[in-house]
Amino acid sequence: MAESTASEFEGSLGLLDCIVLSLGGMAGSAIFIFPGTTGQLVGSAAIGAWFLAGVLMLALGLCYAELTLAFPKTGSVAVFPRETLGSNPHVRSFASYLEGVGYTVGWVLAITISALSIPDYLAVILPAAAGNTVVIAVSAICLATVCNLLGVGVTSRANLLLTGVVLAVLVLFLGVGASHVTLGQYDPVGVSGPMKFFAAVQLALTSYGAWTVIPSAVEEIKEPSRTVPRAIVVSLALTTLLYTGLVAVVHGVVPLGRFTAGDVAITAPLRVATELMGVEWLQYLLALSAISAIFTTMLVGILSAGRVLFALGENGTLPSVFRTTSSRFRVPWVGILGVGVVAGALATVPEYFYQLLVVGAIVGTGLPYAINVLSFLGLRYYRTDVSSSFRAPGGTVLAAVSFGVLGIAMLGLSSTDVVWSAGTLVVLSGYYGVRYVRHPNTVAPARLDDHP
Repeated sequence: MAESTASEFEGSLGLLDCIVLSLGGMAGSAIFIFPGTTGQLVGSAAIGAWFLAGVLMLALGLCYAELTLAFPKTGSVAVFPRETLGSNPHVRSFASYLEGVGYTVGWVLAITISALSIPDYLAVILPAAAGNTVVIAVSAICLATVCNLLGVGVTSRANLLLTGVVLAVLVLFLGVGASHVTLGQYDPVGVSGPMKFFAAVQLALTSYGAWTVIPSAVEEIKEPSRTVPRAIVVSLALTTLLYTGLVAVVHGVVPLGRFTAGDVAITAPLRVATELMGVEWLQYLLALSAISAIFTTMLVGILSAGRVLFALGENGTLPSVFRTTSSRFRVPWVGILGVGVVAGALATVPEYFYQLLVVGAIVGTGLPYAINVLSFLGLRYYRTDVSSSFRAPGGTVLAAVSFGVLGIAMLGLSSTDVVWSAGTLVVLSGYYGVRYVRHPNTVAPARLDDHP
């Protein structure tokens, strides 16, 4: 093993690889799981929530593209605050830490939730799977972790194969499902109120988060100035259209009354939709697609989070062991293994499914995005010495609108389970405080370029 430098990472990912990695992570577990929860919150108004979430994520993606090409470092989502948020190193360091650990928490919980959903779909093919949730979930997490430890090339190839299967079946589901839609099931729309609608937006937003694998792995991308913005925009645009169509079909087929706690429609809404269509061959194909999709999300999540932990180890906000890489496979193996172990441990408590989902959406998605919207403004107005080869259209207006919608969405969702989200933030902040007291010079050093 060796401590990493920029040369430790191989630029092996092209435009298609990045698009497929992003699509594979997004067209993954979330669309097979989260429409049930958004349907429970707002009924068929969830269709609009998913579309709005996609538009908002595209705006965020443009901001991130500019930041990534200004600071093209592995695990860059945690690098942005460190480089842009003013002259106070303590503020920058804490923001970088919150961004990075929040992002990692989000992925760890997404991996856990994904793994816990595998048995619901596997049970269509193997009914005995329904009684072995924890064993199957932990086994899937172990397999995804091993794939990541074997290198980004193995992860990318596995993801490419699985994503092809997933997209083909989802397009087929759209085509067959459209002929089974009952228009009357879309009424009434929007009866749950604006706060629940924005809570649904925040949950849906979580489903789009896998595109951040692109900035996180920027040092492993060929021609990043050309590839990064194109891959982000193309993958997000395609996913927004796909998600909106799929949620529309689900609500056109599944009665509103099925979206209640304890119903399979909450954790496996597309499975319920295919059962109600009565198309048996599609049920088996969808189950296979769901398992493939869930596994791609786990692959991409471990890849992304492991590299962000590497960045935090490199900048001192986490112990330096996290910046250790494998000299053979050229991956940050400590971070990858850490993500897999924690996700596996959480998978042993499936009764906390909803609480994990809320914490993942607030602490793991909304908070990191909000911090890096501020980082984008810091790049534009404070770090004028740094230039990026890509400029996000709209500039300040784009950032302001994104920040406002994020704030409303986070407020709406956090109101459904305040204690878990607040408790997670207290624990994460407490760890930072302890580490700062013990290692003040390591935790908050100057920037890499000693910018004043």
